[in-house]
Amino acid sequence: MPRALNLIFVFGIVLFLSISTRAAELEQIGTFDFPTSGSEEAHKHFTLGVGYLHSFGWKQARDEFRMAQELEPGFALAYWGEALTYNHPLIPVLQDPVSPQETLNRLGRTSEERLSKAPTEKEKGFVRAAEAFAFTDGSLGEKRLAWMFAMEDLYQKFPEDREVAAFYAVSMLSGATVSADNRVLNNFLTESGTEISMRAGAIAMDIFRENPNHPGAAHYIIHAFDHPTYAPLALSAAEKYASIAPAVSHARHM
Repeated sequence: MPRALNLIFVFGIVLFLSISTRAAELEQIGTFDFPTSGSEEAHKHFTLGVGYLHSFGWKQARDEFRMAQELEPGFALAYWGEALTYNHPLIPVLQDPVSPQETLNRLGRTSEERLSKAPTEKEKGFVRAAEAFAFTDGSLGEKRLAWMFAMEDLYQKFPEDREVAAFYAVSMLSGATVSADNRVLNNFLTESGTEISMRAGAIAMDIFRENPNHPGAAHYIIHAFDHPTYAPLALSAAEKYASIAPAVSHARHM
């Protein structure tokens, strides 16, 4: 076989294996529908990033969002996704306040410039929510509340969108950790925190009933009811979660 044909043959095998690997990865992080304005190839990486993000696979998610950015530098939601990978929404020790700002500033130096690259109102809403966390001055608690309120605005506009609902639920779990004086506490240490967690769990349960393979729904149900009194409400999600997203270590150990 001529050398040129050999190279074409080898390239074809590599391409096939790459596509097969991507398909296998998608099967390992759950199933959900998150349409965007991104190109087909960028959207594939974005979808993987969202799947990892739902299961707190921070580095895996960040790598996928950055690959989406490389393929389409103006893909606003790829920067939104990366911005969310730097701060754990539930615990205060894994925090990086600078990187989300740097990430969003790569998309645009001003909010107006960033939003101009998000062609739909829904995508603009996600970007605004990331901005709310990244650029709110003050404590971690104030940042978490800003994110939650921005996601609440988006959820009120798109209450039937399951990805909007899922990210609203996790933003509520994050906001539930904030006390009246903006300290970050366990979400069950205050009456308001418990109430917010219950509401987040109810939203996640609606998603889970409709799509029992949704990684965020199962994951957020478990966290929403992570208390001896409410734990039975999370039993079915807990039993299912590891098989939904086995590609993410956090899911396997929940």
